[in-house]
Amino acid sequence: MAPNSDWFEKDFYKVLEVKSDASEKEIKKSYRSLAAKYHPDRNADDDAAEKKFKEISAAYEVIGDPEKRKEYDEVRSLGPIGRGFGSGGFPPGAGGNRGGARSFDVGDLSDLLGGIFGGGASGPTTSSQHRAGGPRRGADLTATLNLSFADAVTGVTTSVHLTSDSACTTCFGSGAAPGSQPEPCRKCGGRGVLDDNQGMFSFSQPCDQCGGRGRVIVNPCTTCSGSGLVRKPRQVKVRIPAGVKNGQKIRLAGKGASGVNGGPNGDLVVELRVGRHEIFGRRGNDLT
Repeated sequence: MAPNSDWFEKDFYKVLEVKSDASEKEIKKSYRSLAAKYHPDRNADDDAAEKKFKEISAAYEVIGDPEKRKEYDEVRSLGPIGRGFGSGGFPPGAGGNRGGARSFDVGDLSDLLGGIFGGGASGPTTSSQHRAGGPRRGADLTATLNLSFADAVTGVTTSVHLTSDSACTTCFGSGAAPGSQPEPCRKCGGRGVLDDNQGMFSFSQPCDQCGGRGRVIVNPCTTCSGSGLVRKPRQVKVRIPAGVKNGQKIRLAGKGASGVNGGPNGDLVVELRVGRHEIFGRRGNDLT
C-alpha cells in the first residue's frame, strides 16, 4: 500500500481497535481476533463483513509491519500539508537535512509521480518496498474446485491440489546454507540503500549489491539456490459448508504463498464450480 489519501483519511489503529502506542503483540492479537470475527468463511454472502475483513487486512498490512508503521505515523503527523508533498514541499518520508542537503528517496519520487499520474503499470509502491528489506506478506493464490450437486447441497470436506512457492525446509526460508546466516551488506552498511549527493539534494536508491535487502548471502542454500523458496505441489484441505452456490468463493487465511523475510503467508481463495443434477435444480436456497 503506497502512502496516499487513505493514510490521512483512515485511522488504521481505530480499524484494528488499538491505541496508537499499542505494542506489536497487541496489534497482532487484535488483528487475529477481528479477522476471525469477520472472515468470509464465517460470514457467507455478507458483503459488509467481507468489506470489514478487507479493511482489517489492509490496516494490519501497514501497522503490523514495523517499518511501514513508522512511515505511516510520520505521514499522518504531517497533517493536511503532507497530503501531497509533506513538510517543506517534499513527499512524506523524504527525511531531514544532512549537512545542508535534503534527503530524498527514489521510492518517494516514484510514490509522488504515482500519486499524480495514477501509478505505473504495476501500481504504486512504497519506499520500504523499494528497499525490500522488511517482511513481506505472501501473495494470495486462487484455485477452482469442482463439486457435485449433492456435495454442494450437503457439504463436504475435500482437498485442493496446487503448486506454489513454499518456504525452503532446508534453510527455513533464510536462503543461507545450514550453519550460516546472511551477512550485512558491506556496500550499503546493511541499510539497503545508497546515497547519491547531487548538490543540495541527497538521493537514495536501492543498493545494487544486496538488492535493497541490506544483507547478502555468502553461502547460499543448495536446495533453493538462495531464494528461500521452493516451488512444490501441495494439498490444502477445504471444508465446504452445506448449501454453497456455484461461483461462491471461500477464503482460507494463511494458505496462500509463503511470506518473504518472515512475513505472513497470503490467503488461498477457492472458487466453487457446482455441477448440474439430472433431476434437481436450485432456485435460491430451494431445490426444484
